Amino acid sequence: MIKYKAKKRGAELGGRVLHCGILVVQKTCHIMAVLHIFGTTFVLYLAVILVDPSIGDDPSIVPYDQLYEAGKTHYTREQWLDTILHMERAIKNYKLRNSEMVGCRMKCTNHSKIVKDVHALDHRYSHHTELNFFAQVVKKAECLKHCLDDRLGDIWQLPVHEDIEKEFEERVPYDYLQLAYWRTNQLAKAVSAAHTFIVANPDHPVMRDNMEFYKDFEGVTKDMFQDMERPEHEQMFYNGVAAYNDEDYKECKRTMEKAIKLYLKADMECRVQCEGPYIHEYFPEFFQSITNHYSSVLKCKTHCPEKVAGPNQKTQYKNYLPMHYHYLQFCLFQLGEVVDAAQAAASFLLFIPDHGDMLQNIQFYQRQADTTTENLQPRKEAVEYLEMVTLEQKLLDLAETTFDPEDEMSLGDDEAKDEEKQPITEDMPNPTPDAAKLIRKGDKDPALQGTDMGSQAESAEPT
Repeated sequence: MIKYKAKKRGAELGGRVLHCGILVVQKTCHIMAVLHIFGTTFVLYLAVILVDPSIGDDPSIVPYDQLYEAGKTHYTREQWLDTILHMERAIKNYKLRNSEMVGCRMKCTNHSKIVKDVHALDHRYSHHTELNFFAQVVKKAECLKHCLDDRLGDIWQLPVHEDIEKEFEERVPYDYLQLAYWRTNQLAKAVSAAHTFIVANPDHPVMRDNMEFYKDFEGVTKDMFQDMERPEHEQMFYNGVAAYNDEDYKECKRTMEKAIKLYLKADMECRVQCEGPYIHEYFPEFFQSITNHYSSVLKCKTHCPEKVAGPNQKTQYKNYLPMHYHYLQFCLFQLGEVVDAAQAAASFLLFIPDHGDMLQNIQFYQRQADTTTENLQPRKEAVEYLEMVTLEQKLLDLAETTFDPEDEMSLGDDEAKDEEKQPITEDMPNPTPDAAKLIRKGDKDPALQGTDMGSQAESAEPT
C-alpha cells in the first residue's frame, strides 16, 4: 500500500490502496497507462501553462516557492499531472536560483578585483584602514547588486519563507512527486523520487512503508533506486572507493583527486550561501550590528561540512574529507608516488592527528629514500581549508563569549550551542602501505559500513 499525506494546511488524505485499475496482466496495464499518458501529457501541460495564474505564460521565470505552493494545491486536488509539472519546475528553479546566487557571491569574493576597484575609486583609501575596509564592502555590495539584477532580476530576489527553504533542503518536493508519478504510472520515476526523499529522511514512517512496497513490486529493479540529489563530489568519492576495492590504483588516484576538488568547491559554495539577509530583533550599536550579522554567517558556515557531506555521511561527516586523503595516500603508494602519498597522509593527520595507523604510515614514509622533512608536508589545499575553518571557529567563539547570552544587546541567538566536539576516529578505513596491515580484498571496508556506497544499484537497495 502506498500512503500519502496532503500537506496543505495540515489536511490528511490518509492511506489508500493505489493500483493500476482492474488488472488482468499487471505489466500490460503499466504499458497501456504510460502510452495513454504520453498521448495526453502535452495537451494537459499546455493547458496548465495557459490557464494557471500561478504559472503565467512562462513557468521558467516563476519563483520556485510560488510553483511549489501551486504544486501542493494540485496535489490536494489529486491533479497529478499538474502536481508533477509544478513540482519539477519548482525543483529546477530552486536549483537555478541557488546556482545564480552562489555564482554572484563567488564572483564578488574576488578580493584582488575588489581592491583594484577601490583603488580606482580613490587610491587614498588604502591609507585609512577603516575607510579602506568599508570601501571594499561597498564595492562588493555593488558587484553583488549588478550581478544579481543581471542574472535573476527583481522577482527572483524576493525573500522566501524559511519553512519553504527548509522543505527543499529536506527534499520534501520528492515526497509529493513520488505519489504523483505513481498515480500517472511512471514507476521508475516514482521509485527514484521515493528513494531520493528517504535518503534524507530515513526515519519517515510513511515513506519507509512505501519503499517496502516498491521493493517487492513487480517490475521494480535495483537501478530504479536512484538518488537524484546525490552531489557530484560524493559520486566521485564512491567511484574512487570502487577503484580502490578493484585495485585500479590509477583510477583511484584520478577520482579521489577530483573528488577532493569537487568537495572543496561544494564547501565554498555552501559557505557563500550563508551570506544572505539577516533580520535584527533589536537595534544594536553599529559595530554590534555588524558582529551580530557576521556571527550568524559564521555559525551557518560551521554547518557546511555536515551539509556538504550529505545524508549518507550524517553520522560520520567529520571523517568524510579526511577519508579522501586516506584512500588517496594508499593508491599513490601503490603507484610508486611515495612523496605524494606521504603528503596525502600528512594531510589526513591535519584533521585526525592521533590516528594510530596513519602515524605509523608517516613513520614508514620517513624511512623512504625519496622523502625528506621538507617534502613530507601536508598538501596546500588541506592546510588552507583547515586554517580557514579554525580561524572562523575562533572568531565565532570570541563573538559568542564577548556578548552575554542574557544581555539584550547580545548576539540574540537562541539556538543551543553546537554539540561538543567528539574524537573522530570511528569507522575509518585502514589502507596502510605496510603489507601486514592491508585490508584483505573481499572484506567489507569498515569505512563503508552504514553508508550508501558502491554501485548505484547496490547502494540504493532499500532495507
